[in-house]
Amino acid sequence: MPEELLINVETISKKFCRGLKRSLWYGLVDIGRELTGHDRTHQLRTDEFWAIQDLSVQVKRGELLGVIGPNGSGKTTLLRLINGLIMPDLGRITIRGQVGALIQLGAGFSPILSGRENILINAAVLGISRQELKKSLDDIIEFANLGEFIDAPVQSYSSGMRARLGFAVAIHMKPDILLVDEVLSVGDLVFRNKALERMNQLANSGVAVIFISHNLSQVDRLCTHALYLHKGRAVTFGPPTDVIARYVSDTTAHDSTMRHYPGTDQSFVVQACAFCNLEGQPIEQLVSGEPVVISLTLDVREPLDSPLICFMWEPQGRSIILAYTHQPRDEVRESLMPGRRVIETVIPKLPFLPGRYRLRMSVAGKIESQLLGKVDNLATLDVSPRPGQYIITNEAGFVELDASWRFQ
Repeated sequence: MPEELLINVETISKKFCRGLKRSLWYGLVDIGRELTGHDRTHQLRTDEFWAIQDLSVQVKRGELLGVIGPNGSGKTTLLRLINGLIMPDLGRITIRGQVGALIQLGAGFSPILSGRENILINAAVLGISRQELKKSLDDIIEFANLGEFIDAPVQSYSSGMRARLGFAVAIHMKPDILLVDEVLSVGDLVFRNKALERMNQLANSGVAVIFISHNLSQVDRLCTHALYLHKGRAVTFGPPTDVIARYVSDTTAHDSTMRHYPGTDQSFVVQACAFCNLEGQPIEQLVSGEPVVISLTLDVREPLDSPLICFMWEPQGRSIILAYTHQPRDEVRESLMPGRRVIETVIPKLPFLPGRYRLRMSVAGKIESQLLGKVDNLATLDVSPRPGQYIITNEAGFVELDASWRFQ
């Protein structure tokens, strides 16, 4: 394996069994086959399934790989295989250097010991000398930011506190490889930003990082490469922007039905959503920079006192841009009585660059914190470029703002 290559995953496959009794029996059968000099069977037996299948990936020193995919796609299984917690049924994994892993909250921590005592035990398990630990102990405690709770039993910690302690320990043990699962989602905003920044610093210092997250904007911002898994197989691997676009496209391609959130239909139901020009004629193709009118037909089922209607434009294939269109908050808003109501929203200049967008909406009450209803997949629409418009390749999905320019 080349010197700079720290993780080399070669066509690995891993299967599991859905039933506990069958799983125990299959384990005994496999052990028996090995003791008698036979290889384990690689065919799926009753209730077995492939959690990872024919997967190959490489991570070099200084690279930060983001792994995305729906729940059950094999992301955490991949990390456990790389960490050596489980072994592949087929293929080979070659690791160079020390691995620091944060795969499960509180993994390796004793709940009856304090945070400080758990740090000492983890250092001993990893073979860190007392002299090395003495140099980094204060930094670990400071990064975890647990204050006086560092000497309290871990069983009294919240999930966010355990995440802070686990991450602080993992990154200060000088790993060559850092594995981070979705556990950072439970931390507070300040800690998450600090953790993401530290992962970036580690990658710049030569650490190979594998980061699992459902937060696509974090993957897009942080990672050098991304891997999209689905049902244990690699769908695509490459630059994060391209991989995220494929994932979002696959996720939304089969989800085009207008969906009212539970309870929304008590207040209103959207019967139709259309796009027209300023003369009220239907528009078949929206054009960037041109005016458009959103015509919304509602079946209002109970009086809506001064509702605040908000449209959200979500680019398909992009994950970090969300544009809002809502009524002015400082004006008197019209109340809606039960019956069929048509609401028109005029946008004098559509600010979106060419691309495909999905429209959703929310309706708040007179008191804006009172949410009356939400509707997903209100409409899916394509925005085409206007003549002479400048388009950055692969950047469709951003907003083009109207502005004046002045030079001195």
